Amino acid sequence: MTVRFADPEPNGLAWMLGQLIAANLERHPRRRSLLKPAVIDLEAPDAEVTASVHLSPGGVTVANDLGANGRPHLRVRAGSDALLLLSSVPLRLGFPDPLTPAGRRVFGKLLRREIVVSGLLLHPGKLRRLSRLLSVV
Repeated sequence: MTVRFADPEPNGLAWMLGQLIAANLERHPRRRSLLKPAVIDLEAPDAEVTASVHLSPGGVTVANDLGANGRPHLRVRAGSDALLLLSSVPLRLGFPDPLTPAGRRVFGKLLRREIVVSGLLLHPGKLRRLSRLLSVV
């Protein structure tokens, strides 16, 4: 199994992330090459929910709690609607495409700090890989 849940009862965010990644890996088997070591924590304060994603060549582990998969390389903090937007925005070179309306919405939210990505300057490749794993576009 490529995606596994660390908790017997994954919360809504962890479940959504795990299912989205599993479906995308099944639909696009070449995306398995994106499974290189990375730990990304995600937080949706409006829904009071968190998740931690651990990528490795052996698969993906999704946990309910921040830091559950070790010290994160990246931390994404955004409203639940913004997290959903990140999975549906068209990508250019693995990042939201600023030439599309959805891409411009993402960049607007980044500028207004409605989406905060800690660790981006040190680990842009890890964010690009996660974006491609989550992208349904």
